Amino acid sequence: MTGLWRNQNDTREGKFLVTRRDGTIPEWPFFVLGARDPAAPAALWEYAKQCQALGMDGEYVEDVKKLSLEFDEYRIQHGSGDPDAPPHREDDPDTIAKMKDSKGA
Repeated sequence: MTGLWRNQNDTREGKFLVTRRDGTIPEWPFFVLGARDPAAPAALWEYAKQCQALGMDGEYVEDVKKLSLEFDEYRIQHGSGDPDAPPHREDDPDTIAKMKDSKGA
């Protein structure tokens, strides 16, 4: 497997379905980070720095930094994942149907 799932013939829907609290799916492209991804904490930390540079709410910035540390702790306790691995779970047809129009990576 190489590249993002959305760029592979068999997984054009992406890897994750993002659903808002109101049940809608964002119309913009999105990328999900998980705590087992060894690159995720650094990505969150850099995101927090950019949020601060853009003048976003300080509490939000600090919460993202704390989440970065929580990701680190989780990975230490549970091990690293393999975000670039090929599909290894059975797809749920109902979920895949919802993902057809999403822009997940």
